[in-house]
Amino acid sequence: MTTTEFPSAAARAAAAAALAEDASGKDITTVWSVPEDLAARAEIRTRQSGIAAGLPVVAEVFAQVDPEVKVEPAVTEGARLADGQVLAHLSGSARSLITGERTALNFLQRMCGIATLTDRYVQAVAGTRAPRRCGSP
Repeated sequence: MTTTEFPSAAARAAAAAALAEDASGKDITTVWSVPEDLAARAEIRTRQSGIAAGLPVVAEVFAQVDPEVKVEPAVTEGARLADGQVLAHLSGSARSLITGERTALNFLQRMCGIATLTDRYVQAVAGTRAPRRCGSP
């Protein structure tokens, strides 16, 4: 699996809890309609411009669903994103991709949203005397 190092035990636990809450591994529709041996590829694309955040969490979600799923980030954390830009390429078992998709996208949407809003605040105070980080003189 290709990922960025992800050392946070708390985030690992959050991914596990989200997957358990979603009960995605027990989706009878996926089990019934998607052949067990079907391989697939997917892309995660933006729906609007923003700031990339959360790709290591996407990799962690899929690692917990199926360690054989490959998650290849197409951008770096903090990158400025254009509408329709590819964030990551995924490949592996179609069932595994479907199983982790909702949880991974929920984390990614939330984290990109926070990063994008934070960037807007930073841009709003650019050129002022406001400190760029908490605790700055």
